[in-house]
Order: sequence, then C-alpha cells, then structure tokens
Amino acid sequence: MATQPEVLFEEFLRRRGFNVTDTRRKIVKKVFSLHGHFDAAELWEALRDEKVSMATVYRTLDLLEQAGFVRRVSFGEAHAHYEHVLGRDDHGHLVCRRCGKVIEFSGARVRTLIHEVAARNEFELQETIVQGFGLCRDCRREVEA
Repeated sequence: MATQPEVLFEEFLRRRGFNVTDTRRKIVKKVFSLHGHFDAAELWEALRDEKVSMATVYRTLDLLEQAGFVRRVSFGEAHAHYEHVLGRDDHGHLVCRRCGKVIEFSGARVRTLIHEVAARNEFELQETIVQGFGLCRDCRREVEA
C-alpha cells in the first residue's frame, strides 16, 4: 500500500505529464524514511540495492523540490542537503562552521516576526528559511581552551 507522500507525488507527476515509475516510487519511499538532512550521495547509497542511477536520484530530487515535498538547504558546503518538508512545521537551522553540526529549531516568535515583516511590506511570502552560522558549544569550548 502506498504512503501519502507517494500518492501525492504520483498525482504531481501525472499533472505535469511525467511518467510514474517504480524507480521514482522507490526514491520517494526512501526519502520519507530518512529522518534529518541528507545529500544526494547519501540517498543514492541508501538505494544501492535498488540499482538506481545517481542521475535519476538528482532528477527525482528536483521533481520532489518542485512539488514542494523536499527543500534544498545549504550548510555552507559545496553540495546541497535536502530535508523532507511535507507535513513538517517550519523550522530553522544553526550550523557550526567548525564541525558542521546542524541544530534544528522552531518557534512561533520567529515565524510570527517573518510574517509580520512580509505583511508590512505587502510581500507574498512563499517559503521561509532561517539559518544561523557560528560555533556550537563544543567547538566554542575547544577554541577558548
């Protein structure tokens, strides 16, 4: 039985005139089984038993992003990371520039502030990404020692 994200993605593909393939179904299922952030190589590795090409992983991630099911996030590295956003609350990231640790946070105050600023400026807000870069507690302690 297909999960909700799989059904919604299939509907998206059909509306756009794309083929619904078993490979795309496998990729979507794997994406929504991953918790946390992942990059394309990690997703491809998680699908190694399925014999999926890296190109297909990238193309499907692009389609999932277009559908609004995943978000591409940058943590200051040369490659992008992804997270599934379907059914998740808005959240932000604090990224340690030294060790790469990512701390997720959410809060109504941040969300409210962004929406208030958008409304004051008659700005149609479509997506919100809040990120802060610095040093985590452990790296700060090492640097200060």
